[in-house]
Amino acid sequence: MIVRRKWAAPVLALTLATTGCGGGAGDKPAVAETFELTETTPAATGDVESVTWALPSGEPASLDPARTGDYSANTVGTNLCESLLRLNTDYSTSPGLASEVTQRDATTVVITVRDKVTFWDGSPLTAEDVVYSLKRNLDPKLASYSAHVFANVASIDKTGPLEVTVRFRTPDVQFVPDLAGVPGAIIQERYATKAAAAFGTASGGLMCTGPFRLGGWQSGQKITLKRNDNYWDAARKARAATFQFVFLTDSSTLTSALLSGEVDGVYGAPAGGMATLRRTDAGKLYFGPSTETVSLGAVAAEGPAADPKIRQALDLAIDKRSFVLSVLKGAGEPLKTFTPPLAWSGSPAKSVYDAGYAALPDTSKADLTRAKQLVTEAAPSRRDLVIALPAGDQSLLQTATIAQAAAQQIGLTMTIKQLQPAEFAGLFYDPTLRNGIDFIATTGYLEVPGALYYAPGFVLPGAPFNWTNYEDPDVTKNIGAAVSATDPAASARAFVAAQAIYGPAKLQITLAESYNRLFLNKRITGAPASFSYISSAWAALVGTA
Repeated sequence: MIVRRKWAAPVLALTLATTGCGGGAGDKPAVAETFELTETTPAATGDVESVTWALPSGEPASLDPARTGDYSANTVGTNLCESLLRLNTDYSTSPGLASEVTQRDATTVVITVRDKVTFWDGSPLTAEDVVYSLKRNLDPKLASYSAHVFANVASIDKTGPLEVTVRFRTPDVQFVPDLAGVPGAIIQERYATKAAAAFGTASGGLMCTGPFRLGGWQSGQKITLKRNDNYWDAARKARAATFQFVFLTDSSTLTSALLSGEVDGVYGAPAGGMATLRRTDAGKLYFGPSTETVSLGAVAAEGPAADPKIRQALDLAIDKRSFVLSVLKGAGEPLKTFTPPLAWSGSPAKSVYDAGYAALPDTSKADLTRAKQLVTEAAPSRRDLVIALPAGDQSLLQTATIAQAAAQQIGLTMTIKQLQPAEFAGLFYDPTLRNGIDFIATTGYLEVPGALYYAPGFVLPGAPFNWTNYEDPDVTKNIGAAVSATDPAASARAFVAAQAIYGPAKLQITLAESYNRLFLNKRITGAPASFSYISSAWAALVGTA
């Protein structure tokens, strides 16, 4: 059977009344805004010759799925290299390049490869290509960004003409949903082997099965996709003949380009331009359900940021309700921890997860008295901190400025350091780039369903995003139990037990959940409005309005 996870109704109207309070974000008047959250936009009525789309996070470093781990690379790459499962707009999953995924037993997953699928060059998709693509994530020399997804995998083998079997050393309940994201993306073995280290770059190119093929990549300027006229799924054949991605990292420049029609659309429309984009008759700004969060991430293994009391103090110094109003312009809501409820919304154990989340401390309201007390208890060896963010992102600059003001109110100083987007993206994976930095102002997201997609990468010893070297034996034990428990309720209980410990430690000072912001020029429609675009071939749906 296909493992599916479902979300709630496709359209939800929310009225968010936010009252400003003191504590870092400043006092704001009460404001009520109504946001209609919708999973998708009206279906396209016809084909379109060309679409120009902005990448506010800048140029991808690579489109190789093993090197795909940020907004820009995912936004482009998922339209090229498809995954074994599809992520739907409600964060459920359905068949993709796999016609079926069967959990045969606790430690065995069988993948049935879809028949009569071809790569862009006309050659057939084979079980060997699937084995090769998945096994790449096990290669320590490649250092795949998805390596943690395969941590419990013992073997990946072809077991039939169109069958691949994955066996695990210990059960891993998150693995199947992960196949709907980049970890399940499939590439052609022959082409990748020949391209070697250049695979996925501007010079090396790609060979995949998606509704678009890579048409050109002009470094520093644009990436062009061309429609794959031989795409295997006739119902999802691309509406646009050409899809052009341009790199616009400055929020003001991007807003102007959207208003003028120079750019047709964008995911992550600038929050600072939200009021203008809601009023313009050039197009429409949509809001969708999301797993995206805005956080201050502690990235230092030593010094004040490595001390949970300093992190807790900074968390308490920032009023999250005012943050939502001032930075997200009301299009979001305070969040208690870095895994948002949408991640488990389709789980049969949803009530267990919900209860665990409800039990977490609510720090949405600032408490400067307790924050100052925590700083005194911590007695840090230094009180000067550095927070980094990508240059040109006005929302994150505002976030860092709020953190800076909050730090000052509790006796700390914080210097803001703006990095070029590529350098900022690199520090997530290159520890040398984190030297001299205590915190980052960042956004994060879950690209697939499942509460266990995010947490292990932050809280387990040696995990890729465990930058403070956090370690708690009970957390490690419970996360292990949650990953291996085949009973959904047992898995949820173990996860909740771990979350109750690591949540208050504020490894990520999570400020809010941000609704997905999609802007479309009035001449086009069809794009998903939910955050599901991050792992789906969304561009194929964009056509004439």
